[in-house]
Amino acid sequence: MKHLIIYCHPNPASFNHAIKESVVQYAAAAGHEIRIRDVYALNFDPVLTPADILSFKSGAVPEEIFAEQEHLRWAELVTIIHPVWWTGMPALLKGYFDRVLSYGFAYRYGEQGLEQLLKGKDLLIINTVGSEEQNYIDKGIFDAMRTVAENTFCFTGMRMIGHHFFPAVMTCDERTRKGYLESLELTVKAA
Repeated sequence: MKHLIIYCHPNPASFNHAIKESVVQYAAAAGHEIRIRDVYALNFDPVLTPADILSFKSGAVPEEIFAEQEHLRWAELVTIIHPVWWTGMPALLKGYFDRVLSYGFAYRYGEQGLEQLLKGKDLLIINTVGSEEQNYIDKGIFDAMRTVAENTFCFTGMRMIGHHFFPAVMTCDERTRKGYLESLELTVKAA
């Protein structure tokens, strides 16, 4: 399995980093070929420009975008790991996807309508949240975030195989954190 991990967190001591390391460990144990794209370490410019849009239409995609698209082309399974900030992904990661999931690469419109160009790729999303789980459930935030993620990535043809939320990561105990990490083993191995 060709497994691309897209990771976005600025703190190498974060729980998100521990999640990434666990996913790598479980994926390696399952025999996956692994590539990691650390969006912060890439120093990726998240700003979609008018020049980018023109380049997509002409087929002359900027090099930094093309490089990331090549990783997605290669992948059979994509795992996205990020914290939830203000009920969404970090702005850097949103900008990364704004530029990388471009027209002509991730989707296009043809004579038959929408063409989903990333079909055949499975997607796993793992998120951490700071607040207690019930806060997100009561307000429907988890459901809303799942809907947004599915509508974004499934629009390109990717198939969502799981979306995990790990709540209260700033206040939960080590046993809970360990349980979160261990829960990923079956998900990764089943992919």
